[in-house]
Amino acid sequence: MTAAEQLDRHLNSASANTVFSEAVLTLEDGTRLCFCHTVEQRWAKAVGPEEDRSSGGMAGELVDQISGFRLNAKHLDIQFTDGSRFDRPLKPID
Repeated sequence: MTAAEQLDRHLNSASANTVFSEAVLTLEDGTRLCFCHTVEQRWAKAVGPEEDRSSGGMAGELVDQISGFRLNAKHLDIQFTDGSRFDRPLKPID
C-alpha cells in the first residue's frame, strides 16, 4: 500500500484556515498531520493525539515520507517519496 493510500484509508477529517495557509488532517489514531504554507513559512509536522501530543503514531510515519506539498484555496496536494500523491480539496474552518 502506498503512503497516499494509507493516508486516504485512515483519514478522519481535513480542514484549513480561512486563508488556506494552514491545514490539519486528523487520522483514525487521533494523530494529526499539520501543514503551513505562507510566504515566510513552509512546513509539515506530525502531532500526537490531545492526550499525548509528542506521540507520532500514524502521522509520524507519514510525515517522514512526505517529499513535498502544496496548499492553496484549491486543494492540499501531498507528494510522497514512494511516488504516490494525495490531492484533496479542503473546506475552511470558520
